[in-house]
Amino acid sequence: MSDVFTDVTRLRKEGRVEEGLRLLRDALRRQQVPAESYERAGRLIARENPGGVKVRVLGQCTTAWIPPVLTAVAHERATPMSVKDGDYDNILQELGRGEAADVLVLIPWTQRLFSGDDLQAAIDGELSFWEAAWAMRGAVKLVQVGYDYTGAGPAGISLAGLGGERVARVRAMNAALRARLPKGAAWVDLEQVVGEVGRSRFYDPRQYHWTKMPWSSEGIVALCRALHASIRALTTGPKKVLVLDLDNTVWGGVVGETGPMGVAIRETPDGEAFRAFQTYCAGLTKRGVLLAVASKNNAADAREPFEKNPDMVLKLSHFAGFEASWDPKAMALSRLAKTLRLGLDSFVFFDDNPAEREHIRQALPEVEVVEVPEEPALYVRALEAGSWFEAVGLTAEDAARAEQYRAEAERRTAEENFASLDDYLTSLAMVADVREVDDADLERVVQLLGKTNQFNLTTRRHGTDVVDELRKDPRAIALSIRLADRFGDHGLVAVMFGVPHDDETVRVDTWLMSCRVIGRTVEQFSWAKFLDAARLRGYRRVVGEYLPTAKNAQVAELYDQLGLPVVEGGGEGKVYAATLETLPEPNHFVRC
Repeated sequence: MSDVFTDVTRLRKEGRVEEGLRLLRDALRRQQVPAESYERAGRLIARENPGGVKVRVLGQCTTAWIPPVLTAVAHERATPMSVKDGDYDNILQELGRGEAADVLVLIPWTQRLFSGDDLQAAIDGELSFWEAAWAMRGAVKLVQVGYDYTGAGPAGISLAGLGGERVARVRAMNAALRARLPKGAAWVDLEQVVGEVGRSRFYDPRQYHWTKMPWSSEGIVALCRALHASIRALTTGPKKVLVLDLDNTVWGGVVGETGPMGVAIRETPDGEAFRAFQTYCAGLTKRGVLLAVASKNNAADAREPFEKNPDMVLKLSHFAGFEASWDPKAMALSRLAKTLRLGLDSFVFFDDNPAEREHIRQALPEVEVVEVPEEPALYVRALEAGSWFEAVGLTAEDAARAEQYRAEAERRTAEENFASLDDYLTSLAMVADVREVDDADLERVVQLLGKTNQFNLTTRRHGTDVVDELRKDPRAIALSIRLADRFGDHGLVAVMFGVPHDDETVRVDTWLMSCRVIGRTVEQFSWAKFLDAARLRGYRRVVGEYLPTAKNAQVAELYDQLGLPVVEGGGEGKVYAATLETLPEPNHFVRC
């Protein structure tokens, strides 16, 4: 391991900092850095590559080791974070200083929860403390960590879950805390995280007695992985697509040799392991994760087990994309990204072949590659370990996503049968439901704000509190737009926020749209409805902004296309403005 740090240091001295950081990330992704070296890696990364999501960590215990380890985990996952902590057990005082952050992480410890004989009094006291902390955070996104116990205590294993004993206190406290958690906050179930590692390995009593930090090196890495998954869910959203190989991944054996009925999927030890993996993957689709296939196979052979083998849990209908050919898998994944209209950085790749995994790592570094074990019974555990698909909450749109992408495939087929785009758009019979953001839409709107990147003119990541303020302001505009057509329901596809710029002018604060409906004149329809809402509120002028990011280049000229003149432009973006009466009426194919 010392060779990796030696090489990174040498590259830094030679002025090749980015190359050194890539080398370190590659070692972290390949699990070549031991837990005790994550702190060193994180300090090096923070020195050479500061920036990213601003995270503040405050705890009832010492948290000094979390910033460098969380920085290393974030670098490993290509989601840079700038992490700071606060003084030991000084949470309210630290919050009173008002230091800027995008995400606040709060970590409890048990010194007060375990004191005294009155369990309810201890719980009420802790609840009051955390509610005061939540109130002081303002609009900052929140990750709340739950309580845990390092051992059963004097009561022993059989009695620790009864009455006011340690395990019972922790579980009652967590239930009460989670029930009061502010809407839109992320919850880290520490008891579950610790269970994955084991208490004797997660905690280090010597560390706690010396420094008031309770975790071992392995424990801190596991905790930071859980924190990272929650922060990612709040800021950029979880990964969206799981791409699966087929032979010896979804089933045992090679279908081209055994035929569709000969693959290992029946009631044998190996077959049960593959069935368990299929069942887990099918469960992901109910949470809004898209499944896709990238297999080196004849296309007909690859589909046959799904069509003919009754023991298959996964069906063709579970897959939003299906690539079976003899092309390099990087080409297959690139085609899937184009078909699904999603960035490759939203993909997770699962393949039993180490050569294929290495190929994707080299050719498509933005794709996350799961280190697949040789034993199929461990596939589910390997996929779970990455926490790629952790989400803060689930919406109706999440559950319907697989069906929406199936309908999208039918739309693409239909498009090929029309001579002109106008004829095709007319045939879709698109109908929109436009409404002020309401309680039913709030969670989905905040979810879209956190993860929509490509069609997003300003990429402002507003949380629940900010959206609540906007929708209650009579001078603000907060629109959600749902879309359906003859093939099915797209769900909530667009969000537009407008805020007062002055008495006569409204500024478009946020405009985002699902990539699935780009190019179908939904953007023109959304703009028309926003202008209607502005007129209804008495505005005479509108100001729009385009703030460039690495992902939103496709909307760089959107306001130009809508006839809004540029009034200010530069490297940081462009500002547009016009009176409402001078703007052309947008042309679209959507009925309201």
